[in-house]
Formats: sequence, structure tokens, C-alpha cells
Amino acid sequence: MKLSGLTLDTVYFEDYLSFLTEVLELELQELTDISMRLDLNSTWLEIKKVPTAPHQVASNVEFALEHDEYEALKKRVDFFYYRRGPSRFLFLGADNYLCSLVDPDGRVWRFVPDFRPTLSPYTSLTL
Repeated sequence: MKLSGLTLDTVYFEDYLSFLTEVLELELQELTDISMRLDLNSTWLEIKKVPTAPHQVASNVEFALEHDEYEALKKRVDFFYYRRGPSRFLFLGADNYLCSLVDPDGRVWRFVPDFRPTLSPYTSLTL
């Protein structure tokens, strides 16, 4: 099974637009006054503007990034909050293994580095 896309509803449309394009550097595939669709490599993320706040039940969004991408993301998050100050995206913290935020609608976003070991032909494993 493969997820073809994800749609999130929000009343904070402009906050998502700013955060997702500036910090996550996601490319817009489509943008209207009430929706945006962003590219996630093999899938997409759609944000829809709704007139009232959606009811969220403890939902999470998690991204696995290559190590270099993860380090760059942490720097962009720091710069975003330095330049803009407080945001509706609540920064929970970042370390070498996890960067966490809460979006304006209460969803937790987690970013983790993908630590795939790179083995050379000369590397031996001992169990």
C-alpha cells in the first residue's frame, strides 16, 4: 500500500503557506485562495482553508530526512523563529535525533534523521 497524498484542513492557511515553503522548502504544485498542494517527492500534501477550526484527534505527521537535510532543516527552523519571532507553529525542540513542532491546529510534526548505515566492502559487522 502506498499513500498517494495527505490533506489537512485549517483556518490558519497563511501560516501553513509561510512555514511549509520557507522552513520545509516544499515546492508548491498548485496555489489558490483556499488550497495549496505541495510536492513531497513521491506524494503530495494539500492544505485546505476552512471557515471553522477542524477537530483534531491527536494526529501526528512524521518525516524521515537524510542526515544532511535534517541538519539543514534545524538551521532553517532556528532562522525562521529568529527572523519572525513567535509563530502559530510551536517549536518543541530539536536535537540530533528529533525535531518537533506543533502546528496551529494541534497536530504534532516530527522530523527525524534517517540513519541508514553506510557499509563499505571493507566493513565487518560483529553481533
